[in-house]
Amino acid sequence: MSLTAQQTHPGQGSPPWAPSTWRQLPAPFWLLLSALLLNIFSGRWGDMGIPLGPDRLLFAAAFLLILLDPRIPRPRARLLHAAMLLFTAWAAASMILHGPIGIESVYTVLDRVAMPFLLFACAPMFFRSALQRIILLRSLTLLGVYLGCTAILETLGVNSLLLPRYIAAFKSSAGAIASGNAARAGGPFISGEANGMALALCAVAALLLARLDARGWRVLGLLTGMLCLLTSVLSLTRSVWLGVLMAVFAVALSRRRLLRWLPALAVAGLLLAAAGALAMPDVAANIVERGTTSRSLNDRQNSNVAALRALNAHPLTGVGWAQFVKVGPDWVRQADDYPVTTVNIEVHNVVLSRTAELGLPAGALFVGILAFGPFGAALRRRSDPTEDDWRVSALAALMIWFVPAMTSPIPYPFPTFVFFTLMGLVWAWPQEHDPLTYRKA
Repeated sequence: MSLTAQQTHPGQGSPPWAPSTWRQLPAPFWLLLSALLLNIFSGRWGDMGIPLGPDRLLFAAAFLLILLDPRIPRPRARLLHAAMLLFTAWAAASMILHGPIGIESVYTVLDRVAMPFLLFACAPMFFRSALQRIILLRSLTLLGVYLGCTAILETLGVNSLLLPRYIAAFKSSAGAIASGNAARAGGPFISGEANGMALALCAVAALLLARLDARGWRVLGLLTGMLCLLTSVLSLTRSVWLGVLMAVFAVALSRRRLLRWLPALAVAGLLLAAAGALAMPDVAANIVERGTTSRSLNDRQNSNVAALRALNAHPLTGVGWAQFVKVGPDWVRQADDYPVTTVNIEVHNVVLSRTAELGLPAGALFVGILAFGPFGAALRRRSDPTEDDWRVSALAALMIWFVPAMTSPIPYPFPTFVFFTLMGLVWAWPQEHDPLTYRKA
């Protein structure tokens, strides 16, 4: 099967940037797609003997080439884009003023602010046609197969089959075993939360593919979506579990006809959980232990309360970009009803973290960006069925990203990159006319 693009208005000529087959897709599209997929190894390239991450080079090449290609229309500048630019400049200025400037602080501005906003704004340029969007979904679906199978192998302890090999090395390390992280399916991220979010986002892409594609890809999308949702549980991360659960409810509420299936899904989930507990009691015990532990909750509460104290002392400028880990201990106090177990950690709430480090004006700007950007894209209904399918998928992705964002700093770039890319595509639809649709041939 191959995909070809056809015009929705046969009487009009095809614009010069419109690809008709996958062979005609522009180089920036392939570069960005490759960078996005390879980003799952971000921060781990050194473990594979690669000094500089190729994903960063591919991102840079993709944005450079697309800016130099005059055939691809630029998205119209909006107030939201200006707000994103202002916030990025604010974060960069704070980093410079509160130096010294190190490679780590530069990467945090790039990965947590500049790149997500850039992907949001430029996603319509890279994935303008339906052909490009369907290839994006297929790629994330195939990535979901890899992540899901890797999570199963990790959980079963089949370390000899884990690729890349640094995953197995981490699983068998004394530190991972002592901390309990060896029991979590962290995948190539070596992080249960990052892997769980990535699996859930791949599930969203796979299930959307099952709606939009046909034949073998439809079946693969459905199976991969179920695989990714089930294996996201193996991340042993409560924020991921809650995000997935809220995504299911959000989709059901958005599509009222799905509400009647919720009881059946709940029963099926309980039966699967019971069967899994009987088949793998050790895994069930790890899930229960992770679900009932309180230490991580205490750490979050301590860091968040300390951030509020710091913000009260520095309301306009905050303590400085990426500075809270250094100055946070100055604002930690022993509470009466929970212990202090660690102090040199980031604020475990993305909005509060941005506000504490950059000040109340920047925090309000960030909230506005989220409200009118991702939230606006997910909540605005569409009349076209295909566009509304994307909008409902964006609503699920919003829950999967936003819930962990309220309980974690989300330092790993891949889930945020994928999230802002999907939200940028959906947000731009009302403003950008798409003259292409796709058909199966």
